[in-house]
Amino acid sequence: MADVQPFAVRFGEAIDYLQGKLPEASLAWDSLAGPVHAKVFTVAGATSADLAADIQGALQEALTNGSTITQFRKDFDKIVAARGWTYKGSRGWRTAVIFDTNMRSAHMAGRWAQIEANKEQRPFLQYRTAGDARVRPQHRAWDGKIFPVDDGFWHTHYPPNGWGCRCTVRSYGAAEMARKGLEVSKPIKPQMRSVTDRDGVVTDRVPVGIDPGWDHNVGQSWIDPELALGRKLAALPRELRGPLVDKTISPAFEAAMNEGWKSFRADVAAGKAPISGQAQAVGLLDSATLDALASRVPTLAVESSTVAVFDAQLAALQAGDGAAAAWSVELVDQLPSALRNYRAVLWDAVDERLVVVPQAGQAGPGGLPVAIIKANARTAVGPALSVESLGQVTPAELGNAGRYRVLVGRVR
Repeated sequence: MADVQPFAVRFGEAIDYLQGKLPEASLAWDSLAGPVHAKVFTVAGATSADLAADIQGALQEALTNGSTITQFRKDFDKIVAARGWTYKGSRGWRTAVIFDTNMRSAHMAGRWAQIEANKEQRPFLQYRTAGDARVRPQHRAWDGKIFPVDDGFWHTHYPPNGWGCRCTVRSYGAAEMARKGLEVSKPIKPQMRSVTDRDGVVTDRVPVGIDPGWDHNVGQSWIDPELALGRKLAALPRELRGPLVDKTISPAFEAAMNEGWKSFRADVAAGKAPISGQAQAVGLLDSATLDALASRVPTLAVESSTVAVFDAQLAALQAGDGAAAAWSVELVDQLPSALRNYRAVLWDAVDERLVVVPQAGQAGPGGLPVAIIKANARTAVGPALSVESLGQVTPAELGNAGRYRVLVGRVR
């Protein structure tokens, strides 16, 4: 049989996607939440980051050069021999899964970057299947559906939607839609199903027809994995948030968040004009804070657990005199860690803001360092919590029960 080359078309966005991932050891593919895979490269059973990096390099070379799976298998054999890796499953099955999964995800992530860049001219997307007997029934039901690029359907249903999924999309402009007699489809409210582990414990909820870990848009997750993940976490039932958060903040993911914050500030300082509405993720609300908000501030429907800094707010978050005196340069540099390792989280019922008191940092003349956070701000790619300011408040002020409610932790 001839060696089929379904991924022989090279384009820069797909290469950037695969190259930008951080390699990490992993015993199981689903040890990380789905959107995290857009930034972290893992292979189930790869016992070291070096092994994962070698396989990632072989895939990157195949994508760059338009190589076939035959060449990848040769490179895979060399890596396995050099690293002494004993993997599960047959060589043919194992290499096919690794090659197909990563190549399809890379191409669809790159395709999304192109879709976003051209959505003013082509603002509609049509779901398309391979059209043969191997297409899954639910995917066949979505075939031909058309929704705007910014429709929520594409947050979870943009392909690939599972192992071996060959679905794709086609973009349309308004004039072409009219010429072909096409119309936007009626909204689809996805049915959800519970995902259980080997012990029967429910670990996740995904739309029917989508495999666990694939219920995210690989393109959106590549651009802003924290925003995609935060949207998913906020929508989950309370009992599932904790376990998913636990398997989210991996060392590589945490490193990417810290590096992203550092690069974001450096770019702005260097005079690189940010895109209006651009935001850099600096944290995720943990399940304890989300649960406390749901029970103690029931009128607030949090749309995302991602905490971000908007481009327009960056100047207000610099260390300095006055209100921000309690925030040293070092503490601002470590903002993601400061938000994650907090002394307390409170709700300001007057300004309707979250107040995070980090463990790190010294009290200034005006009190303890605090981060003021607003819920449901709008970024260029979705909702997030926005860090509005870094300041200081005295413990006595935070003890004002008429204004502040302690959600998690203790102020004193």
